[in-house]
Amino acid sequence: MSTATDLSTAPELTVQQRNQQMVERYAAGETLESIGSSFGVTRERVRQIVSKLGGTSAEESRKNRLAARESASAAARAAFLLEYGQLARRIAATGAPRAIAVERIRALYPSVDAGVAEEALRESDIVFDKLEGENIFSDEVVAAGVWYLLGSDLGLGPDLDGAAAELPLEVITDLKDVLAAASVEPDDIATILGVIAAAQEHVAQHPEATITGQRYGALRDELIPVLGLESRKGATPWPPTRQTIQKRFGGWNDGLAAIGLGTSARGRSKGLLKFTEDDYREAMNDFVADPDRKRTVESYHEWVVMEGDVGRTRPSVASIRNVFGSWGDAVRAGLAAGRPGL
Repeated sequence: MSTATDLSTAPELTVQQRNQQMVERYAAGETLESIGSSFGVTRERVRQIVSKLGGTSAEESRKNRLAARESASAAARAAFLLEYGQLARRIAATGAPRAIAVERIRALYPSVDAGVAEEALRESDIVFDKLEGENIFSDEVVAAGVWYLLGSDLGLGPDLDGAAAELPLEVITDLKDVLAAASVEPDDIATILGVIAAAQEHVAQHPEATITGQRYGALRDELIPVLGLESRKGATPWPPTRQTIQKRFGGWNDGLAAIGLGTSARGRSKGLLKFTEDDYREAMNDFVADPDRKRTVESYHEWVVMEGDVGRTRPSVASIRNVFGSWGDAVRAGLAAGRPGL
């Protein structure tokens, strides 16, 4: 797009040259206001001159202006990926969501435009974890979610004194910060901490007490709206999802063991029921092998249906997530298998 003419230094133009420049600049997408300002005339006078000389219509100029902006934006996104694409890929490989990747890059390279970075990574083929926000939960806060939902499942009342005397200080402070950031009222925070303490006391007396992953997920879905913990700004709220716990500890039963609970007899090992581990990996390898196929949950579901039509049974999305910990990790595993040595 042409820049405004500097009237103090530019050579004097004939009327014909001036009018022609107006037409050309308007055709390139510059606004009537901007053109008029550079020539010292009103936007209406520019419109009259352009119309008289058969120049570009207002709609065509608007389209050209939008096209010029998109071209500039696309160039900025391409430049970002050229400069920071490999770094973003390294961050994604750790399981970080896209928003966290942008924050990490900008922390070290402050000149990076957040909007450009977000759009560039959104359009790239880099696979980020979609469990936004859960990666910032400490292990103690993740474990607290299991204890709280176990206590809720058992119908335990809050043990406020037990929480004050027995819960580790980091659990109290970390969870309080997480819940306060989600606008949970102080009395509700105290109740949650009390239920956690009550659950731990109950398990000390009844070591067989446990909770299945399915029951955990159902309770979480019920309690989040009641507590007002709906997702904000793309972040998945506390308590963490079942998938997050599986990813953090390597499986649901592994997570229960790490937290200090007995494993559920009804649980199955990391989703392995109908398929072997090799079946899961082969499914993801085959799915990502087509470079033209979108690597989304929806696309995978469509692919499973197509595979079934030709007699090949593939694991469901839920089973894939259960085995790999998250959809992002599953896709990364499939891509890595196709690039030996990475």
